[in-house]
Amino acid sequence: MSANTAPAPAPAAATVLTPRGRRALRLARTLGLALCALVIGIVIALSSGAQASAGSAAGAPAGAGFDTVVVEEGDSLWSIAQSVSGGQDTRDVVLDIVEVNGLDRQVVHPGQELAVPGR
Repeated sequence: MSANTAPAPAPAAATVLTPRGRRALRLARTLGLALCALVIGIVIALSSGAQASAGSAAGAPAGAGFDTVVVEEGDSLWSIAQSVSGGQDTRDVVLDIVEVNGLDRQVVHPGQELAVPGR
């Protein structure tokens, strides 16, 4: 009685890249890196553009629903917001003034010009 044995599978052939294949692979990798750099650059540009649109009082166009107020002695953001609130919640108006003018603190000084929501 002879035993049936299956033939051993042939060893898999190693993949060999030709010089042309290596150039194509190098080109694809370079293009992929360039595309990633482009996408990152666009994201950075868009995010800095959004920050710049908040801007300062000079960046807030008068026709976009903003007026300019000059801070006088004794004025505070709260008193200015109350005078221009037009029935809105004063807290929201204070936050709008801070955001539109790019203030890092809620302190204003006499002579300072602020963009405020239109009256």
